[in-house]
Amino acid sequence: MAIGLPSINISFKELATTVKERSARGIIAIVLKDTKALGFNEIHEKEDIPADLSVENKDYINMALMGNVNAPNKVLVYVLGEEEEVQSALDFLETKEFNYLCMSKAIEADKTVIKSWIIKLRDTDKVKVKAILGKVAGNHEGIINFTTEDTLVGTKKYSAEEFTSRIAGIIAGTPLSQSITYTKLSDVIDIPKSTKADAESKVNNGELIIIKEAGAIRIARGINSLTDLTEEKGEMFQKIKIVDTLDIIHSDIRKVIIDDYIGKVTNSYDNKCLLIVSIKSYLEELEKSALIESNSTVEIDFEAQKSYLKSKGIDLSYMTSQEIKEANTGSKVFLKATIKALDAMEDIDLSIEI
Repeated sequence: MAIGLPSINISFKELATTVKERSARGIIAIVLKDTKALGFNEIHEKEDIPADLSVENKDYINMALMGNVNAPNKVLVYVLGEEEEVQSALDFLETKEFNYLCMSKAIEADKTVIKSWIIKLRDTDKVKVKAILGKVAGNHEGIINFTTEDTLVGTKKYSAEEFTSRIAGIIAGTPLSQSITYTKLSDVIDIPKSTKADAESKVNNGELIIIKEAGAIRIARGINSLTDLTEEKGEMFQKIKIVDTLDIIHSDIRKVIIDDYIGKVTNSYDNKCLLIVSIKSYLEELEKSALIESNSTVEIDFEAQKSYLKSKGIDLSYMTSQEIKEANTGSKVFLKATIKALDAMEDIDLSIEI
């Protein structure tokens, strides 16, 4: 009889019970340029902002701290010298935990570097972070393309790049039970005029924009820059809320496996089954919280396991399906899950007949 994986069960239970709380207060990373307070600064409230930063840079941090439903958990600020390359900040931030990155004064070269870095982290390193960039056709779920120019707050107009810290704060301060679609920006006084057709065209082009709707200035729709859809990434992957939900699930499961499983547990069939049960119990808690649809599944990836065994020269012709599942796979573990994240109400058709 297997001893079991008690630490993994406990870790998954703890993460499952805090998903809503953690998702409601994300972590923002901001890259700035200045002559003072160079390097890394961790900010939890206004009083933590370095006093010798420029007035402009203090403003960008304060915009991020505004949040939305909640304030963000914290803001990680990396201040570069005027001549430093953005890659220096990214190399440092790669060692930190955060959810959303922005650079308030990013030039085109900076945006190109940040875009490539985010896509590498997500697709290659499996670190699920995102960036809010001004006017970048990212065509990727990890890149949020904010394009509204000349946003008037008080007496100052902000470029798309400058306003990304405010957008990052809004996203980081929105719980997974909600989307940022139609979020009211009470601090914004005015935006450039735009027709409904123009706004719809921009949204369809993967642009996050601000519009005037129902007597207020609001986020048009909570989307990222993904436009080229595939079988693996359909239209649901265009929604910030959906991607955030899938990202936190991925990060939680990955964290527990790295901390409590890899190198610490023998790779027996029994232990694989116990890991499956632990992951399933975590997903069931998210189902109860209405973050994902019910009936999510976790199981041994039968086809991947077959392919691995064949690659090792093992004759499968005399093996039953169960024997293939129970076969020794060395240090490899092949699992697959089916999860459907729940969206927020955004499109409502109401027909009333009298």
